[in-house]
Amino acid sequence: MTASIKPSVATPQFRTALLRTLKNDFPSCEPHIQSAEGERVAFQLFDADGNARSQLVTINRHTTATLTRSKLSQMIQNAGETETGFPKELGGR
Repeated sequence: MTASIKPSVATPQFRTALLRTLKNDFPSCEPHIQSAEGERVAFQLFDADGNARSQLVTINRHTTATLTRSKLSQMIQNAGETETGFPKELGGR
């Protein structure tokens, strides 16, 4: 039996899936991919006024839970709150 192959976070397919998931789960924010180098990708969420609603969140590897709402919410909260607060979907202002 062969091990399942996990997609790399460095692929365009993963970045597209990440952006789609973030837009669906956090509709009050616009996600921006800040960097995608090597085997990691980083994103940040901004509100309609251009205020950062998350710190820079780095994803180093893809697991089966990476693109779930609960895991993304946990990563955003672990990165820390910004001056303008978390996205409203996480109880922000």
